[in-house]
Amino acid sequence: MNEKLGKSLKVIIFILGLLGLGVYGVVIPWSLEAFVETYPEFSYFYIPWLVFLIISAVPLYFILGLGMSVSSEISKGNSFTIKNVKNLRGVALCLVIEAVYFFLGNIIFWLNTLNFLGVVLAATVLCIFIVCIAAAVNILAHLVNKAVEIREENEGFI
Repeated sequence: MNEKLGKSLKVIIFILGLLGLGVYGVVIPWSLEAFVETYPEFSYFYIPWLVFLIISAVPLYFILGLGMSVSSEISKGNSFTIKNVKNLRGVALCLVIEAVYFFLGNIIFWLNTLNFLGVVLAATVLCIFIVCIAAAVNILAHLVNKAVEIREENEGFI
């Protein structure tokens, strides 16, 4: 059961990584080019936004790597380990870093006339959602940590 779950999670994470490559390598550059073609007066948006969005992928790929590590532990039957607690906390931290980076980047772009207020508001909502997910992952890390403590206490009685 654990092996099958771990392998399924690894496949899902691998597919997410490929989708991310497609989005960051094809969809985003293509969308920015289409935007600049439609609105040539905003051609100066292209390079800053492209760099900003590609940099935003870095924490997301760290998250995929941490998820792969958790999946490996699950495959081994080690769901409740300190290593998984650290990995989950790492995921939460990466999510917060992503949210702060994305929020501040949108504000800075807006202040430098490289963004629109509607985009800033939408990005703010997205960042709030990301922070909520980070909080949920942190709660999950806390619960896994409690499960590790209970397991260690029970092993002491055997």
